Amino acid sequence: MRLTRAIGPALGASLVLLTAGCGDEADSPDTGVDPSSSESSSESSSESSSESSEPTAPPVEPVDFGDEPAVRASYERAALRATDDELITMVPSALPDGWTAVGGGYQRDPQWWRMEFTAPTGDVVLDQLPGTSDEALADQPGLTPADDVDLSDWGTGAWSAWDHEGAAVLAYDLKGSTVVLQGPDLATVRSLAESLLPAEDAAEQEG
Repeated sequence: MRLTRAIGPALGASLVLLTAGCGDEADSPDTGVDPSSSESSSESSSESSSESSEPTAPPVEPVDFGDEPAVRASYERAALRATDDELITMVPSALPDGWTAVGGGYQRDPQWWRMEFTAPTGDVVLDQLPGTSDEALADQPGLTPADDVDLSDWGTGAWSAWDHEGAAVLAYDLKGSTVVLQGPDLATVRSLAESLLPAEDAAEQEG
């Protein structure tokens, strides 16, 4: 399996390198600066950088479905190839504010449509596989069932929901396939689910 994108708050690490001068004090020029004040400033800066670099929550590896398709920035043709293979491929009609589509990819055997996104709250993945959500997720570890999410007003219906070690998973069964969304929290994943529609319809909208 290739490494997958962690779904969780983006992690940033700041390294503060402190260097101290070596040698005899007599050989050092007088800068007119109190050394104790410099040390205090360095310590304060180091503490501040350390605090700001701490993540709010650890990232969670997505549910592992196997060797996923290669994801490319230009994914429209891949989505339509999946449609030609009778997979009702789901894509976002418009991304929520602050989101970026990393790309999408499709493989025929085993049939699998995948998209990856970056949201302000962290990374999000969409996997669409043949079968049902029960079949896709039954043997996956770390999943705790949660209340269904009703998206009837957005053209789909009730999505099954799970907590995955603090991350959120939504799944929707769609005429022979299941769409599985994973992200850092339910609100983030739901916002993607609300925007989804079949790739054929999206192509028609784009004209």
